[in-house]
Amino acid sequence: MFSIKYFFNVLFSAIKILGNEMGGVGVNSPYSLPAQSQLAGFDSELRMKSVLASIYTDVKGLYNTEKKTMSAGIYMEISEATLKNAHTGTITMMYKLRQPGVMGNAGAIGQEELPETKAATIYRNNCRKVTVNPEYGVRKLDTDYLDLRKKNVDNLGDWNKDEEDLEIHQSLVEQFGETLRYGDTAATCVPNWNHNTFVAGLDRDQNQPVYSSNSAVYSGRIVNAFLSSGNGSLAPIPTQTWNQPNLSRLSNFALRRRISTIPIPGVVGNKGYILTMSEYGSMYLGDPVWSARNLGSLYIAKSALSEKVQNWTGVLGAYKDILLVQDVRLATVLPSGTSEPYSMVAGYMWHGDTDLRHYDHPDTVRECNILHGMGAVWKWYPEKIHFIEQLDDYGAIKGIGTACVRACGSLAFDQQIPGVGTHEQFSSILAFTTVPDYV
Repeated sequence: MFSIKYFFNVLFSAIKILGNEMGGVGVNSPYSLPAQSQLAGFDSELRMKSVLASIYTDVKGLYNTEKKTMSAGIYMEISEATLKNAHTGTITMMYKLRQPGVMGNAGAIGQEELPETKAATIYRNNCRKVTVNPEYGVRKLDTDYLDLRKKNVDNLGDWNKDEEDLEIHQSLVEQFGETLRYGDTAATCVPNWNHNTFVAGLDRDQNQPVYSSNSAVYSGRIVNAFLSSGNGSLAPIPTQTWNQPNLSRLSNFALRRRISTIPIPGVVGNKGYILTMSEYGSMYLGDPVWSARNLGSLYIAKSALSEKVQNWTGVLGAYKDILLVQDVRLATVLPSGTSEPYSMVAGYMWHGDTDLRHYDHPDTVRECNILHGMGAVWKWYPEKIHFIEQLDDYGAIKGIGTACVRACGSLAFDQQIPGVGTHEQFSSILAFTTVPDYV
């Protein structure tokens, strides 16, 4: 005999099963919080977009203003010993004795050779970068979990590294870095192309553009050289890229311009030059099928260089006395005009991932390869980078930034009263190549 309790349990189970089969309501769904009450979770580690690495941190020299000497390096820092409070600085070059001696019975009085010098002037200017940060209140509370203030401070350091890289590229391409193009030095430090320019594809180095202190005239001469190397067209062709003939011509051009060599273990004679090229230039040069005249056995592999040189950023190998280095931040120029006067504008990798180069104009863009000798760039830092602050609105807002007095440029010597062709720059060459279709 069944109990009443057992009877009701069976009855309730049957009703529940029947209800489910007929689409009835079962157990209620869990309660969902309103959207505004739900906890929003975020990764507290900010993701930084990757940027292109700079090569200008490994090979650095120092110009000592007391001893008037420069150590080996493509990047020359000016010692502060005597120039710290100077408005401008002067670096003097003295020629070797060049006149003939006194022979036989000729008198020596009055035949003395006087010293002959030329000088280069260096400049400096203010450079500041600032950010804004909430110090209290809702804006601070909203961003506390991301630690934005600390990230801002870290970003200031990265910005200054990018600024240094930008100014070095500008100095090698257009003589002066960004800091000198404003304020007190704007009228003096007017951008113009490197004193030594080489256009790949020309038959002989005597046909290379002749320097003019007038940037418009110089630009026209360079673009005319582009046209000459391209059979009257700016369209890129393979003979305007890096290959064995163009590298050999560049090496001879450097010799004719008396570009100062620097110690490089592993290259011919253990001294030579550093040539930077883009990833495109290294692609053309390294493909023996694409290049009609590849380097073959003349190429020195990276593994054959000294361990110290192998560790330099971007090293590819060597050809004769030239160390080949890939610079993924290499600058470009864009020629314009269908007839004279032609013009050119430079494009650079700026701060962060800001790319203002001209690769979106593949039919006319030229790459700014640089052949570096000793002291290709000078950097003067009479006031080192330091933090600056500014409080506003009763301390609710704090501006945090960096400030310094700095400048970068290329070292060009001249006489007291400059004339046509009296300048001398023997530390770098700006070599132009093209980016043709890769087939």
